[in-house]
Amino acid sequence: MSNADLRSIIDNVLTCPQRADIAALLAPPDAWAVSLETAQLLAGLIERLGPQSVLEFGAGRSSLVLASALQTGSGGRLTSIEHQPAYAQQSWRKMTRFPAVDANLVHAGLDVRFSKHGLLHEYVGIETALRSRGPFGFVFIDAPPGERGRDATLLQAAPFLTASAVVVLDDATRPRERTAMRRWARALNVEPVFESETVGRGVAVLRVRHAASATFSLRTFIGTIHDRIVERRFRQPSDTVD
Repeated sequence: MSNADLRSIIDNVLTCPQRADIAALLAPPDAWAVSLETAQLLAGLIERLGPQSVLEFGAGRSSLVLASALQTGSGGRLTSIEHQPAYAQQSWRKMTRFPAVDANLVHAGLDVRFSKHGLLHEYVGIETALRSRGPFGFVFIDAPPGERGRDATLLQAAPFLTASAVVVLDDATRPRERTAMRRWARALNVEPVFESETVGRGVAVLRVRHAASATFSLRTFIGTIHDRIVERRFRQPSDTVD
């Protein structure tokens, strides 16, 4: 499938009427939950693309949306990485509604780790789960919390993705998420397909071509160290160096 074909699917999904089934999965309202617009985009993409294995960073009601979309198709695997699983427990109790979905909630702490990319907030100990449950054809990134940066998510997932995997990034208009996308572009063969400031809280759809171990970038290395210095000094980072 070409990027033009994927963009056509996205445009088609975004013009569909509001879906009552998706709205029901998000009820009652929660400021931290994925927006209805983004949820409908996620569901529509999975139903049309048919990935066999989906990876999610940041579990919760979005997990139900992803599982519901897999159930609508031929089923599949859902792997959700979460550092605060208590937040997601209420939603995950409802996973029995989707018997065709092999859903696994992975509790993984966050820690600042040093690597060839510099200093990043990484999920600890997720490689075994990613290796055993991948390769992933679809990734939804809605964590860690924005102030910690989401750079490490795709860098950690890259070796476990299918060719031309589709990635959806939530909150994509915020400065830290914009920085993460620039860093991914330098480290991985990432192609932007769609970006919007008006869908939900801002969303971007990317494709990772021929995923493999991410390459070194001096600019990213220096930028991530700068981020951690700012965090230590002010405890509430605002500016980033990408």
